[in-house]
Amino acid sequence: MKKPILILFLMLLSFGLSAQVTTNPDTVCMGATSEMYQVPSLGEGYTYTWTVAAPGTINSGQGTNQIFVNWSAAPAGLINNAITVTATGPAPTFCTSAPITINVFVLNIAPNITAVGPFCEDDACVTLVATPAGGTFTGTGVTGNQFCPATSGDGTFTITYTYTLEGCTYTGTTTITVNPVPVLTPIQHN
Repeated sequence: MKKPILILFLMLLSFGLSAQVTTNPDTVCMGATSEMYQVPSLGEGYTYTWTVAAPGTINSGQGTNQIFVNWSAAPAGLINNAITVTATGPAPTFCTSAPITINVFVLNIAPNITAVGPFCEDDACVTLVATPAGGTFTGTGVTGNQFCPATSGDGTFTITYTYTLEGCTYTGTTTITVNPVPVLTPIQHN
């Protein structure tokens, strides 16, 4: 009878826990204020001790199997040994687990739009270009990745480029000026 229970436990362990494994390093967005980290609960009476590398701070959850971390003060780049957790068993043994550690990569992307213009209202549409490629342009006079002065009319317009990677969304902007085309009245003879 013990062997089937052990097999069932191992099956639950492999299916239940493998779905919760986070890739190391974990990627968070620049400015993230409440990222959740957790380990599977070991049962009643266990206490979890979390350590978060500065400048990260624990918002809540210390002592439990789940914490929320504020990374908003962290610069872009890799933070080695960013989060460590141990579990201490209930009385009377109070045995402590080996620590589990994960690195965190703070992702920051600064999209850049290649400047265009100024234009006249009757100029042809131009293709907008930004890096990294693959984002979306929005704004007055924009259709897809084209800016059309005839559609925008005259004025100064803010064009926004939005790029998403690893669940993080970043934006960049540029301004485009479109000048009115002068209109002459008919020639008069005096």
